[in-house]
Amino acid sequence: MDFVSLESLKPTELPSPPQGTLNVVHACTREKWDAQQLSSMVAQDPVLSVEILRIANSAYFGFASEITSVARAITVIGQNALRNIALCIAMRDALKPDQLPAFPVTEFWEAALRRAVCGRSLAVLTGLDGDTCFTAGLLQDFGLLVLFYLKLNRISEWPNLARLPPDRRRDLELQLFGMSHDKVGLQLARSWGFPEELEIAIGFHHETPPQQVSVSSARLAALARCVDWMASVFTADDKRHAIQTCRGLLSDQFELSAEQADRLLEEVASAITEAAGAYGFEISEQPEFDSLMRNANLRLVEENLSVQEMNWHLQQIIEERDRVTAELNRELELAREVQRSLLPSESDNPLGLAGVNVSAKAVSGDFYDFFQLHNGQIAFCIADVAGKGMNAALLMAKASSLFHCLGKSIHDPSKLLAMLNHEIAERSIHGMFVTMVAGLYNPQSGRVRLANAGHPPVIQMSSTQQQAEYPATAPPLGVVAVIDFPSIEFQLGNDSLYLYTDGLIEARISGQQRLEQQGLISLFSRYAHKSPQERLQRIVAEVRRGQASSDDDITLLLVERQESEEKR
Repeated sequence: MDFVSLESLKPTELPSPPQGTLNVVHACTREKWDAQQLSSMVAQDPVLSVEILRIANSAYFGFASEITSVARAITVIGQNALRNIALCIAMRDALKPDQLPAFPVTEFWEAALRRAVCGRSLAVLTGLDGDTCFTAGLLQDFGLLVLFYLKLNRISEWPNLARLPPDRRRDLELQLFGMSHDKVGLQLARSWGFPEELEIAIGFHHETPPQQVSVSSARLAALARCVDWMASVFTADDKRHAIQTCRGLLSDQFELSAEQADRLLEEVASAITEAAGAYGFEISEQPEFDSLMRNANLRLVEENLSVQEMNWHLQQIIEERDRVTAELNRELELAREVQRSLLPSESDNPLGLAGVNVSAKAVSGDFYDFFQLHNGQIAFCIADVAGKGMNAALLMAKASSLFHCLGKSIHDPSKLLAMLNHEIAERSIHGMFVTMVAGLYNPQSGRVRLANAGHPPVIQMSSTQQQAEYPATAPPLGVVAVIDFPSIEFQLGNDSLYLYTDGLIEARISGQQRLEQQGLISLFSRYAHKSPQERLQRIVAEVRRGQASSDDDITLLLVERQESEEKR
């Protein structure tokens, strides 16, 4: 973006006040000044002469009798007033409207005049010179007019700048021009030989002046900062913020109360109308401060109502969320009860069998089952449904019910798995399947017959070491509609048979390390001396120790000969 730089600013290429007017300003700045000499200098500039007479006779100064000569005007208004009038006229005429095509020069000077009258009103309460404060307020943003003069393609941004508070307006200037009005104004004031106090007010009303400046110059810069915010009360979009900032600044800089600040703002509308007539500025109809306050308060009420309405809607949403959550929790609790009812109860445990199921979620996709047949043999199974959540829980309930019903009449694990596979493949959700081990145990002979459909290996253990393992010999249920499930038969003897789901061997222990099958065998050996149910509880507790939560359901089933119980 093409920015303005201080180095590129050449006073000879910038708009400049008439030299004769500047000579008057410089003469008024001298400690020793001569009224007759000043009269002669002013008389050489007809425009300045007419303006000084008109302003001196205006209601703004309020002299009782008409002043008919420039010499008399200079005598009665004084050195400072003459200097400030000359400065105001000079700056007003430095840039003509035709030099800024499409720029609303009238709006700019109205905003400048508002700062000027705020400065004059504030001077009464701060002990500063009213004419000097008026001039500082009028000229402090002149640098912005020069920036637009240098970058005519940015003129369309004026409305955006005009409705911003002073701090944000300066930030936007830096984005648009790479330079702010106060720095440009400071360089112009120095090149034109302005008095130090005005130079400091123009250049440092947005930041702290250098320490070496006089106290009066620093106070004038502080006043210029305050009047910038006072004027923004009438132009900024967020008037509430402008009023609050204005009150805070006046309190910090000049120890004025909020009531005093508001009284100053109440005077602005009438004061700017009077000053516009005296200095020949065109202004629009001025809003009263009371009206602005009412609108700001009304907006605050509307915002508060909007916030209250939002809070009410939010409360309704929270209550609805809590209601739905409570309802879901009730339904989940009911689902848990249903699942628990599908598992064997402790009172139904045949001698030498035990099982445990720990769900990772509210409901489980794992299950185990065992029951005694009329011939004294025991049918058992362990299964893991693919996935988690409600769909897995529903498929778990279906598979569990099918096993419990069909297993009472189909005693061959191979045929039983084939029947279950057909039912699940035909009606289950696409992509879902069940790994399962189904078995038949004869407590009298110690013989076991089982079939493994895609499930982790079944482990046969003595009290201290692994004796055998029986891996899957067919895919999970529900994958292929018609398939054989080979079974194997073996002697259990006094050994223990462990069936488990993959959540157990995939559990993380000691930080990130997985238990794996060897770790599980070590746990089987460690707790072999415990009773079946206590053994399983100890193993699960060991696995879950130190874990914030389980990633998967954990299910474990143990089958032992009756003699194992008798030994204990």
